[in-house]
Amino acid sequence: MNSKKALPLILILLFVTLPVLAQEKSYDFGLYLGGVNYYGEVGKKKAIAPNRAFFGLIGKMNFNEKLSARATLTYMTLYADDRNAGDEYRANGRAQSLFYSFENSHIELTAGIEYTPFSFFKNSRNPIDFYVFGGIGAAYGDELYYPLSAGFEDVAAEKYGTSTRLVVPFGAGLKTFVGSKFMLGLELAPRYTTSDNFDGSHPDEPRLEPNQLPNFANNDWYTYIGITLTYRIGKGSDAYCDCTL
Repeated sequence: MNSKKALPLILILLFVTLPVLAQEKSYDFGLYLGGVNYYGEVGKKKAIAPNRAFFGLIGKMNFNEKLSARATLTYMTLYADDRNAGDEYRANGRAQSLFYSFENSHIELTAGIEYTPFSFFKNSRNPIDFYVFGGIGAAYGDELYYPLSAGFEDVAAEKYGTSTRLVVPFGAGLKTFVGSKFMLGLELAPRYTTSDNFDGSHPDEPRLEPNQLPNFANNDWYTYIGITLTYRIGKGSDAYCDCTL
């Protein structure tokens, strides 16, 4: 059979089988909000210390009780100030009475896979699922730099452009049904980034190379601690006797 004859048959097969496959799945849509903090060359050296809010939307396509595809769209603000740092070098002005600070907002889009290896209280009507996830994403926001300074002052980052940066989201969480259709979740979700300039410490613009901070270590991170509240379209919490799909 040549490709011209095979193509209509393949299309017909897809149109017939896709509705059947769709019946096997369920979908969760809802809100995603919580706190976020940055970790890098400015401010506190704490990986989990939320100091600004994020909010957005989350959606999941559940293939079965273990495996889901997920996507999030969020708006978040990153903030840090050397005067809030706990280590002696930054909190004491970097040996020059020089304190850096920044505040930078981003729109983030991520997509990934979520896996549920086990549940707590599995035999109850609404067990609590433990899940892990990972994926890929992008964050769009301002590019920053610090004006040159001789010391003895506070220096706030300034904008010189915008960019889209690649981020790698991953994490773990707990989720359970509240009722038959609504699901409540709590998750910890760090983001590794491919940029060292979320904080303005290492601008890539050649003309701003003199403005780069010394002793920069590696790419920036930020961490979400979030709550999800979603509505189930499809199978609810009573669809299986020992799981939440």
